[in-house]
Amino acid sequence: MSKPIKITVSGTDHRGGDAPTVEDLLAQIQDFVFVLHGVEDAVSDGEPNEIVWRVTNATKNSPLTFEVTPTPRKHAMNVDRRAEKVVQATAKGFRQLYETGERPAYFTDQVVDRAAKVYERVTNGLSTTIVDFCGYDDAPIFEASPDKAREVARKLDVAKRPAAIAHRELGSLEGFISKVELDGFGRPLVWLKSRMDGQLVKCISDAKGLDRIGHFEVSEVLKGLRVRVHGLLHYKDLEQIASIEVEGVHVFEPDNKLPNHDEIIAPNFTDGVEASEYLRRLHSDG
Repeated sequence: MSKPIKITVSGTDHRGGDAPTVEDLLAQIQDFVFVLHGVEDAVSDGEPNEIVWRVTNATKNSPLTFEVTPTPRKHAMNVDRRAEKVVQATAKGFRQLYETGERPAYFTDQVVDRAAKVYERVTNGLSTTIVDFCGYDDAPIFEASPDKAREVARKLDVAKRPAAIAHRELGSLEGFISKVELDGFGRPLVWLKSRMDGQLVKCISDAKGLDRIGHFEVSEVLKGLRVRVHGLLHYKDLEQIASIEVEGVHVFEPDNKLPNHDEIIAPNFTDGVEASEYLRRLHSDG
């Protein structure tokens, strides 16, 4: 015979009494059942879900407790073994999220997100949520208090951040010269402020990669000369550049030397016809 689980949800109203809102109460139960369905999807190994979770009892005293029982989707089907596996995996998964913040077995991205919402709601509207799996062996009780919920949120936030991976790649960076100096080995050293995100990047060169900058007046360099350097980029992580071994430099013309609006416009470019007609003739002429 299928064994129920008991979900107890308590909240706090404006007077300090136990009175969860309808939205929080229903959403908490729905999200927990969503986790159960998601875990079943994973443990079923591609087979269709067999379990429907039904409310089979509810207490009237405070806090509210709902008894939820796994029932077969099809008549006369036995779902006891699958329910046992699903409940055990779910209970252990919630325990692992709290203890380590790592992804549990059978928890997909969507399941982890819904599990996080179950915890999150306890810090915003509800006071506690307890799920008792007493009928199932090796299924630890689930208890979410505000302190536990905040701890889970912190661990999940850390787990979602990509690990810092130092790497190197050939590439280029465009920016403005911020400072010029020599390093401890007597090599020319240029600090470049990235045009894209403003990070300061150290540019070094053992050969003559930075020589072209030396041909400019000090005043031009100090004004923030715009350049593009290319060479071997050393990354601290996926985004942060630590330094560049420069092989060459391209120096951009100052803005006042670039062509202006009048210089790039040709009034009779289309010989007096509409642009669409001019393009049509170009296409037809092959």
